[in-house]
Amino acid sequence: MTNLRTDLENICGSTRVYDDEQTLDTYSSDQSFVAPRRPDCVVYAESAVEVQQIIRLANQNKFPVIPFSSGLNFHGATIPDHGGVIVDLSRMNQILRFDGENWYAIVEPGVTYEQLQDQALSRGFRVMIPFGAAPRRSVLSSYLERDPVLAAPSFEYGNFLIMDMEIILPTGEIFRTGQWSSGGEPGGPMGPVRNSLFRLWTGAQGTLGIVTKMGVQITPHREEQAVYFVYFDDLAEALEPLQLIQRREIGMECFLLNRFNCAALLSAEWRIPEAFPARPQYSKSFEQLKKTLPAWIMVICIRGGVVKPAQKIAYEVEALKETCSLLNCVAEDSFPFAAGAHRIIMNELLRPFSSLKKFNFRGSVHDLNFKSPLRRIADMENIIKSACDFGGYDTAHIGGYILPLERGRAIHCEFDLHSNPADQAETA
Repeated sequence: MTNLRTDLENICGSTRVYDDEQTLDTYSSDQSFVAPRRPDCVVYAESAVEVQQIIRLANQNKFPVIPFSSGLNFHGATIPDHGGVIVDLSRMNQILRFDGENWYAIVEPGVTYEQLQDQALSRGFRVMIPFGAAPRRSVLSSYLERDPVLAAPSFEYGNFLIMDMEIILPTGEIFRTGQWSSGGEPGGPMGPVRNSLFRLWTGAQGTLGIVTKMGVQITPHREEQAVYFVYFDDLAEALEPLQLIQRREIGMECFLLNRFNCAALLSAEWRIPEAFPARPQYSKSFEQLKKTLPAWIMVICIRGGVVKPAQKIAYEVEALKETCSLLNCVAEDSFPFAAGAHRIIMNELLRPFSSLKKFNFRGSVHDLNFKSPLRRIADMENIIKSACDFGGYDTAHIGGYILPLERGRAIHCEFDLHSNPADQAETA
């Protein structure tokens, strides 16, 4: 271990290599059920060259390497299976380029959603963010993990958000995808179809190399928008309206929340936790909202275009109301169940972080997320509820989030189960 530390210090310096118990404990666990295990060492890399040298050292000395970006992990992805070295990339946090003409930014692994969105909005753009992402979540890691963004219903703005990448391969070589590899700009060639070799590294969780730079799509932000709500007594009622709204390509963002998740989002007492797992705390407004909110709430955001934004909103609103009238439901532009709720939900469309307030309920959240055909999502909800009934879990405490992908071609489903990590009976 002494030799390993010395070798790493020769690469990164003595102030960026740690093997003390307190530091190793910090990296040994997260809020998931994954069994804790310490790494052998933690090293903070500050450049692609340093990452390259660490990978080459790992090849020589045969030790595992675990990349670690922003420091927020909910599912045990960075807990070491066999010890090894954590390569913390959080100090590589520069937005290297922001190109408003070609609609992309180049970011390092430590750049967070909050950081990039702040810069994008200040320049009249926005970055697409998944619902329930943490403000300190790494943009690069999130896109690599294929976290679906709120605009995922839209073909144009919610999918194919990675332009190109720079990767340190397991051999220690630097590899860039697309035209970037020959000195061109990320995202080339021009046209509706791009080279997508970068897909090989998405979902791989660092097993095929460490991504040190990524070109990500940004989109012009339009202030003109209209947000509508459709309320349902159960999920099955929402299937036909959701299908027809997506088939007619109405709105950019469209998603459903069940009453538990919506109540957590609107809780007046709860705040986004600083650390996870959180400390459980009571919320009077949350408990009241759980009793008064509809079972499921569909949110549709219609955004103005670059040209004639008011006209675009008007014809989509007309199409939405016509669609709902055909199916005996109503699209409302008000949210009467909680004061200020309309403003809160509109803010969530750009900064969808407040869903994390649900961690205040029991401290820890364990989500079941999967893709499903639209016709099966109500059946899947019933299966999950039956399994919870069988296991003694209160089905009133299941959080639900439904997101159509590519105009309903598939549906992203998330169902949350809650537990108190300090209660052994709940975590056994």
